[in-house]
Amino acid sequence: MERLQYIIEDSTIAEVLGVQNFTNAESAILEIVKNAYDAKALQLTLHFYENELIVTDDGVGMNEEDIKLYWMHIGKSCKKYEVIDDNNKRRVLAGSKGVGRFALARLGKEVKFYTKKANDIGVVWDTDWQSSSIEKCDEIEEHGTKIVINGLREKWSEKKVKELLKYLSKTYNDTSMKIIIIHPKFEKQTEPYFPSPELGINCLSSIYLSYDSNTHFLSTKILSDEFSEEAQAFCSDISISNCDKKTNMDEELKNVSTWDLSKEELSEYLSNIGDFVAQFYFNRKASKIDSEKFLYKYMQALSPINDGIVLYRNAFSISSFEGKKDWLDLNARSRKSPAAASHPTGAWRVRANQLAGKVIIDKKENYVLQDLSNRQGFNENTYFFMFVEIILSGINEFERYRQGIIRAIDNKNKKIEQPKPIIDKVLSDYKTIPNLSEQEARQLTDEIKNYQKEKNEFKREKETLEERYKYDVRILNVLSTTGLKASSIAHEMKNDRNSISVNIDNIIDALQTYGMWDELNTPERTKKAYRNVPNLLKTNQEVSKKILVFMDTMLSEIEKKQFIARWQSISDIINHIKNNWERDYASISINYLIDEDICFNISEDIIQVIFDNLILNSIQQNEEKPHINITISIDKAGDELHVIYRDNGKGLDKKYSSDPRRILEVHETTREKGHGLGMWIVNNTIVMSGGGITSIASSDGFVMEFSIGEKL
Repeated sequence: MERLQYIIEDSTIAEVLGVQNFTNAESAILEIVKNAYDAKALQLTLHFYENELIVTDDGVGMNEEDIKLYWMHIGKSCKKYEVIDDNNKRRVLAGSKGVGRFALARLGKEVKFYTKKANDIGVVWDTDWQSSSIEKCDEIEEHGTKIVINGLREKWSEKKVKELLKYLSKTYNDTSMKIIIIHPKFEKQTEPYFPSPELGINCLSSIYLSYDSNTHFLSTKILSDEFSEEAQAFCSDISISNCDKKTNMDEELKNVSTWDLSKEELSEYLSNIGDFVAQFYFNRKASKIDSEKFLYKYMQALSPINDGIVLYRNAFSISSFEGKKDWLDLNARSRKSPAAASHPTGAWRVRANQLAGKVIIDKKENYVLQDLSNRQGFNENTYFFMFVEIILSGINEFERYRQGIIRAIDNKNKKIEQPKPIIDKVLSDYKTIPNLSEQEARQLTDEIKNYQKEKNEFKREKETLEERYKYDVRILNVLSTTGLKASSIAHEMKNDRNSISVNIDNIIDALQTYGMWDELNTPERTKKAYRNVPNLLKTNQEVSKKILVFMDTMLSEIEKKQFIARWQSISDIINHIKNNWERDYASISINYLIDEDICFNISEDIIQVIFDNLILNSIQQNEEKPHINITISIDKAGDELHVIYRDNGKGLDKKYSSDPRRILEVHETTREKGHGLGMWIVNNTIVMSGGGITSIASSDGFVMEFSIGEKL
């Protein structure tokens, strides 16, 4: 059998793997930088001339044999995982595919390659991409490599070279090799793009993530200097300067249905991803009014880092993940949950322009995360999306931490009594202006200035407020539309109520009249379930009863009177809810401790929405428990109802043990096909009534304390 080998024209290789393979000249130069880095160079110089680029490094160089065996062998690489350079520093090698050398074709039409290994004879490799030649050269004295590229395919202006300098600063994440760029008008060395975070200077908060693939825990360390010292007085349970969290990713990701993984498969994936770290920098701009309102220490950082999130594999970034692309989909998350950080129930999400930083993975440790063969992207498989979810879990911890501080400070704003405006007095009688005291005149001046500022802020705040509630309204519209459709069907079925309730009895009576009933009950006729007519009729009768209950529930709960506030007995409402649930679910018992004299001015739907969702949550979270006991305690204090809701179920899921209030966030659920809206609706309804949730805990079951007001 004769073996064949591919024969490819040099010009075709140069075109496909060089000119077409690299989307821009900067990425081609980055490949040259990587080659120098892998060659253990301590210094690399890029010297731009009119129509020539000379690249010089002091790396190990090559000899004639290396050129023939490796440089001219496409797809072959002799590179290991790591090397130790002459400064005794460890370097994980960037190249491995054996095609990066064709970056030279992207840069110029002709290349001369001068290279020498220590204690060896230098060689010159020459190509015009039609053919290549090699010759020995005794004149090369020092080890290393010099590449002369002529016939440049692009014009390297001063502006373009400065952009290259910034690009290399961002894409090269190491200090073991100096990179010097020389242009006729300047000479500069690249500097680390991401410095050690200096709070107040580079960012307002820093977020450090560390993932341990052995334990599947994500550690999140937050340092913040966003708020002034006086803010701490309003945040009794939160440190305004730091926060440490650990997240169990097995618990966090176990119900992500997108991946369709078993518990064991999820664990395997989380182990295979490998350890990695990330460092993020949070920045935002604030008006003077907001700064005063939320006790911000700075209106913005002095020299903020705000150029996106870069993904590095060891010393170099991965192409197309260099900060321009929102690869974590932060803006999409923000659009889905547009609530402001001060929103009492919505989940605030950081936007892409507020977060910068780097994520660092390793060539060996994170081998399942692979960039594409053309180095222009990433293989976005299940491992990649799980990797992203782990990172977002850490960002979630920061979002909850910051929102907790701002909510606490905003509660302070609601309690402060503002002095009576002088402007109201002046508007009612302008003749009082000459009689104002000096203090009143200053107050009037300040009020006018504030009105001017508020006018400028009003449009922005109005748009923010509208955006904040859009998503809430969308969800409620879906739920209400579903309810209206169900109630419409219930109305249609109401006319058939009599038939539904008595049809089974009529069928049985007819079979008995025709003398067929006894025959259908014989062992021979009932041994197969799908032919057991008496049992099938019994099952249908039970289903019919449930349909009737559904009809009655739907038609009664949307009656107009449900939504009208009036003085009514709370114990009567709860007793009604109790009877309905116990009628429909034999597996629950509801006990309530309520003074029968307690009356409250409220519409019945408020109480019903809160407790229906709480009871449903208790049932769904404890499906494996044969019986659930629920206790509801309510007393009245002033214009509020104080409530303690308790069940004897399994309590909160492990993922909520350190932060129970997470269950109140929209779409937050531990059930595989859960919508995560029940507890969000409970919280929304409580807050809109003027009340609030005091505590959520697991104490021999699930316990929630809250108050209900009279606003709705």
